[in-house]
Amino acid sequence: MAIGIQNTTATPNTAGAVAAGAGNSKPMDKEAFLKLLIAQIKNQDPLKPMEGTEFVAQLSQFAVVEQAISQSKQLENVSTQLSSMAENQATSLVGKSVSVRGKPIEFGGVMATTSAVSLDAPATKVTADIVDSNGRVVRSINVGSRPAGAMSVMWDGHDNAGQMQPQGTYTLRVAATGADGKPVGTTQDVAGLVTSVSFDKGYPEITLDNGATFAMSDLSSVKLDK
Repeated sequence: MAIGIQNTTATPNTAGAVAAGAGNSKPMDKEAFLKLLIAQIKNQDPLKPMEGTEFVAQLSQFAVVEQAISQSKQLENVSTQLSSMAENQATSLVGKSVSVRGKPIEFGGVMATTSAVSLDAPATKVTADIVDSNGRVVRSINVGSRPAGAMSVMWDGHDNAGQMQPQGTYTLRVAATGADGKPVGTTQDVAGLVTSVSFDKGYPEITLDNGATFAMSDLSSVKLDK
């Protein structure tokens, strides 16, 4: 008497194929992979059982998936901890005196950009030149008179003719003279008091009491409380 066998064969590549299909939507977790492997073993053709080497290969694949998921979770935890530490360090700067290193102006081609300098003494006349990478002065800004200390210079991206300039790296060059007509020294290492911290851009930005905003990575020194 012939015995009918229902063909519920699951080929050795079934798990890989289904896992690949699932990968098109979302990664398969270890529980789903294990269920798939057990289902494959239960439904394999009794006349063509899975070879030992194929079974070991499936288990190896399962181990790799489990290890990758575990490592991913660990990296997420480390990233969260580092982000929290950076935020705590940034907020602790509020009310402290800091120095920020000068840097070129990075213009994105759309939004106005701000840079800052520090005057060694009061100045009755201050002029800020925006210089492109070729050394050409594209914009001269008459800042007017300014007291000693840090000052902020905003550039809207236009040249002296009102034309928008391309995105790129520019240099801020400041000339200042005092009431006696003598030059006033300037430096782009700006000092000031931190008044607030923002995380809107995904990283900490500090704002000084002169209104200038800098990334926390631009800090060169922090004055310790006495």
